[in-house]
Amino acid sequence: MEKKNDLRRLVDNMARFDYYVEDKVARGIEENRKGQFRLRFLDQQGEAVKGVRVKVKQMRHAFHFGATTFFLGQMETPELNALYEEKFKKLFNFAVIPLYWDTLEPERGKPRFAKDSPFISRRPPLDTAVEFCEKNGIEMKGHCLIYNSFQPDWLSKNNREIKIEVDRRLSELAARYGDKFVDVDVINEMLTIYKNCYKGNGCRNLQIADERDHEKWCFDLCKRHFPYSRLYWNEGMQESFGEHYRGYRSYYYMALREWLDKGAPIEGIGMQYHAFWAHQKDKTLFDDNNRAMNPLRLLDVLDCYGEFGLPISLSEVSIPSWHGAGEDEEAQAEIVRRLYRLWFSHKACESIVWWNFADDTAFQGENIFHAGLLHRDCTEKLAYRVLDELINHEWHTEFTADSQNGELRFSGFYGDYEIEVTSADGKTSTHTVRLHRDTTGFDNRLCDFRRTDIML
Repeated sequence: MEKKNDLRRLVDNMARFDYYVEDKVARGIEENRKGQFRLRFLDQQGEAVKGVRVKVKQMRHAFHFGATTFFLGQMETPELNALYEEKFKKLFNFAVIPLYWDTLEPERGKPRFAKDSPFISRRPPLDTAVEFCEKNGIEMKGHCLIYNSFQPDWLSKNNREIKIEVDRRLSELAARYGDKFVDVDVINEMLTIYKNCYKGNGCRNLQIADERDHEKWCFDLCKRHFPYSRLYWNEGMQESFGEHYRGYRSYYYMALREWLDKGAPIEGIGMQYHAFWAHQKDKTLFDDNNRAMNPLRLLDVLDCYGEFGLPISLSEVSIPSWHGAGEDEEAQAEIVRRLYRLWFSHKACESIVWWNFADDTAFQGENIFHAGLLHRDCTEKLAYRVLDELINHEWHTEFTADSQNGELRFSGFYGDYEIEVTSADGKTSTHTVRLHRDTTGFDNRLCDFRRTDIML
């Protein structure tokens, strides 16, 4: 059977559970992504201003929709680079900044921070990526601080000396970017091998990862250097959703439980979702009881790990379109729509990160899967348009209303808002307000929600 028919078959398998999943997803979006907001309009004396007309427009989501910046500024022409950036910022409010040590500091003491640093494919200089994000109001996640892969060739073979170098690396990163990253991946893909001495798949080469207390040492050290960032453990798709998932007896779950109990400052749970990998490795993916793309299994995984009370990030999402056209693209778009709605609805999820934004920009052999949201010429695929419709339209709050008593109450998606107020005498003013859970109350349906005052 051709791969494109496999994708369509997968869509059909996911649709078998619509009788249960669709209602649950719709309820979850209403309950977990929207709040009851109360705006009060006051004059300079603190008195309510009545009879105002109010335009409410959501400018940005509180939920993080993101992608990597790995190919930023690396397209073939300035026109394509500009188009790449335009498509990126239209969709995303979150971005992953590459911190891989081997390409960030290929020569000891000469990190590639500055914009004029030597070119390395898929690894833009950090200042380039950070400047783009800051200019466009995009929040950032650093990936990855202490990864047991992709070490520079010059790194010592002595554990003590390696730790000194790791500490120095973190210190330099924090001095320049310490307040830039809202999230950072501390460790990544720790469960795919047993010992580094066996070399795993050939690229696991940080020997201190064999030490018994490695995970806690990493998190303790990173919290000291990055006190204002949430610290994530990031793990693979198979470990999170695939063949290694066993509920509370999963490797990943038990590892998190152990190190949290021992005081490691783990503050977020990363779960990769490279679906092309699952198709390649997991022969049961398209069975009736397929694993990683069964929506009931996805909900079960999120419920299980959600009990930690930590934010969950769908941290590396890749959905193939195989040939990147026609029926393949349609199937990719439908899978994207179903998965993003399910993830967005779950109360434990706080971010979804697409990995390779455009086709032919992926790592090594992964380009054969055409798992981008854009074609290589930066034209939009159907999956991109699906996300645009969801993020910028379906999950968007915007309306105009009259307030007679000096207050306006409404239900809307958590996020940053622009409020335009026109008083009875025709004077208009514009205000920005933050209507997130932490400024309006954790659960607006169970407690009195906080008032947001707007001074006119």
